[in-house]
Formats: sequence, C-alpha cells, structure tokens
Amino acid sequence: MNFSKPYYFLIFCLVLPMLVFQNTSCQKDYSYEGGDTVTVIRNPGIDSLPAPSPGTMKFLPDCSFCHSTDNLSVGMWSFESGSSYACGGTTNSGFFGGYSKMDITFFGPSSCSGDTGLVMSVFLPVPLDHDRSNITADRAAFYYYDNNAPKDIFDSQAERPFKVTVENFNISTGIAVGTFSGTVFKANGDTAVIKNGRYKILIK
Repeated sequence: MNFSKPYYFLIFCLVLPMLVFQNTSCQKDYSYEGGDTVTVIRNPGIDSLPAPSPGTMKFLPDCSFCHSTDNLSVGMWSFESGSSYACGGTTNSGFFGGYSKMDITFFGPSSCSGDTGLVMSVFLPVPLDHDRSNITADRAAFYYYDNNAPKDIFDSQAERPFKVTVENFNISTGIAVGTFSGTVFKANGDTAVIKNGRYKILIK
C-alpha cells in the first residue's frame, strides 16, 4: 500500500504520543527505603482503633544482614529507629578540620543496600590528641541517604540537637568507639528518633 507524504505526517503525529506515553509509564522505582513500611488505610469501620505507637513503626525495610546483638568490628556502624535496625561499613573516616583534631567524620553504605548509607560529622569539645574517654558532643550532623531519592531518608537539623559520644579513643591505634542518638527529620517532614546508635572507626 502506498501512502502520500501528508499521510506519513499524520501517522507520525499519531504514533509519537503513544511511544512517549509507553516510555514514561515503564519507569521503575528503584528504592523504597524513603517511605514508611506501615500504611494507614482509611476505613470507617476501624478508624476508631488507636494509631500504632511511633516506637513500633518500621521506617526501613527488614535486613537479614543486620542484627542488634552483633558486635561491631572496626569500620562499622549501626542504629535503630522505631522497630527498624540498620547497619553498615565506612568507606572513609578521620579528621576533617585540619590539625585541630576536634572534628571527625565517617561515612559509608548500608549493609542492606549500596544505594543507602550513613554520613556523620561531629564537632568535639576537646581534641583527640591523646587517649580520651567519655567525650560528649552535641554538635553533629547525621544523614541517612538514599541515592535514588530526592531527599535523605533521615536528616538531623540544628533545632533538634544530635548527640554523639566518644566512649573511648586510643591514640596509638587510632580506633574510636562510641554511640549516637537524637531526633531527625524524614523526607516528608515528620520526625523520627535515632536510638542505640553505635560506631567503631579508625581515625588517623
């Protein structure tokens, strides 16, 4: 069958929108960790039931690689939020403010997903220039990121102090062991509590 040039143009105009629609409707959502795993479904018959306690809500998917009873090896971190537990390793750690030795950072991916992970920067009240123990810092920045989402899963902000403790620092080995906790903000603006945070990192 032969088509004249005007018909070719008409067919092109009809097919192009169909191709564009097909392309956009097949995009995948590659990460779910930014959302809650608890979904509230509105139902007139059960809306009178009490809402679940924030302490029992799951903010992150379950992960078989992370257990709250595991001991941390050097270069590891972990924390809880609601009934969720996350852990991971560090790709980098150390001092970041020159020679003052009063600020440390560590960051690295989650053990459960290479697209998610933790970034922590801590401003200490005293330098780590010799063996130290029981140092508490209330100036810290905490981020739990998702590379496939426009916003971080958890993000600390200045109006809600985030506490980090250096329980022990050994100057000869460079190993620091400590804890962290505080209130953070989720991507939707709601708050969540980070608790039982632990780290064991090498600082040189």
